[in-house]
Amino acid sequence: MTSFARYYTDNRLYDFSMSDIKLLITDEVNKEKLADIIYNRYYSRYLKLFYFTTPNKKQYTQTVEGRDIVKELNEYNTEFKSGFAIMTNCCLLIETIATYFEGQNASTKSGTETFNIIFRKANDYQNDLKKFENKAFYKNIRCGLLHQGETYGKFRIRRTGVLFDETNFVINANLFCDKLNDFLKSYREELKMAKWDSELWDKCRVKLRHIIQNSNF
Repeated sequence: MTSFARYYTDNRLYDFSMSDIKLLITDEVNKEKLADIIYNRYYSRYLKLFYFTTPNKKQYTQTVEGRDIVKELNEYNTEFKSGFAIMTNCCLLIETIATYFEGQNASTKSGTETFNIIFRKANDYQNDLKKFENKAFYKNIRCGLLHQGETYGKFRIRRTGVLFDETNFVINANLFCDKLNDFLKSYREELKMAKWDSELWDKCRVKLRHIIQNSNF
């Protein structure tokens, strides 16, 4: 049976099939449960791995101006966490979530407009992702990462600093991930508060039906 969402919370496995979702979307009483499942489907698939923590530290050596400098650093953050991987996953998630606001199987808009759907909605959520609206993010970040494994337009990805240094075209991937997670949480809460017959829920249910259909359920 095809799974819609499979995730762990507080050491407990939750697994919801496509048939579960097909049934849940038929009754308003399931509104909050659906909102939580949607959030966890995407958080667990795209963002959760970047919030992994470990106390493990190791000694790392770096040659600086001909001298070896030894530092004790967190193993996961140093060896395994990548700003490029974070931003690539975030781009995939942005495109996916945008189709919920459109009520579409796949976005019918241009790539730039698809990303701007999220960046404009971020303004409603008082989320700093709004800073990226009309900043050529799709062309220089999304397309660069997904097609060539690099950024275009002199943009750079770091894991320190402010969210977006517009003067030097630097994006802090850690903060971007945090803001996208906040966005996803805000969407979850808006779904919980919205009326069942609202446009927000109408489009969400249409998107969910597309997902179910695509699974060949």
